[in-house]
Amino acid sequence: MKIHTISLLCAAALLSACSTPATLLTTSNEQHDACNNAELKGQLAEADLACTQALRTAEQANAAPELLSQRQYNLGRIKRLEGKNVEAEQLYRQALATEEAAQPRSDARIGRRTVELASALAAQGKWQEGSNYLERALPLLPNLSPPSRTYSADVLRQYAKQLQGGPQAALGKRFEVVAANLK
Repeated sequence: MKIHTISLLCAAALLSACSTPATLLTTSNEQHDACNNAELKGQLAEADLACTQALRTAEQANAAPELLSQRQYNLGRIKRLEGKNVEAEQLYRQALATEEAAQPRSDARIGRRTVELASALAAQGKWQEGSNYLERALPLLPNLSPPSRTYSADVLRQYAKQLQGGPQAALGKRFEVVAANLK
C-alpha cells in the first residue's frame, strides 16, 4: 500500500514537472469552473477544494497577478460562505496586495477586495479595523459592477448600524449616506 502511494506521488510530481505554464493555466481554469459549478449547487466543501486547487495550479504556472488575485479572491469568497472568516481574511489580504501591486491597477477589483476584507473582519468582530478598510474603499465603489455595488451597500449598512452611537458615529453616518447613493 505504501509503495503504491509513493508511486502515485512520484508520478504526480513528474507530471507537474513536465507541465507547461499553458497546460497549468488550462488546468487552473478547469478547476476554477469546477469551483463555480460546485458553489452554484451549494456544495461548498467541493467548491473549497476546487478553488484551492485552482489557486495552487495558477501559482505553479506563475500566472499573471490579475489571475492570481482572482483565484485568491474566489477562494476567500468560498471560505467566507463556509464561515471560515479567518481564512477568508487572509485570502482577501493576499488578493488585495496582489491586485494593488498589479500593473495596470483595477480600481474596481481593489474596491471589491477591500469591501470583502471589511466583511470578513466584521464577521470576526474586528469592526475598527474593518471600518478603516471600508473607508478606503469609498472612492472606489462607483467603479464596481451593479451586483458588487449592491453587496457593498449591504456591508456599508452593516457597519453604519454597528458604529451608530459610538465614537465613530460620524463615519457610520457617512457609510449610511454612501450606501443609500449606491445604485
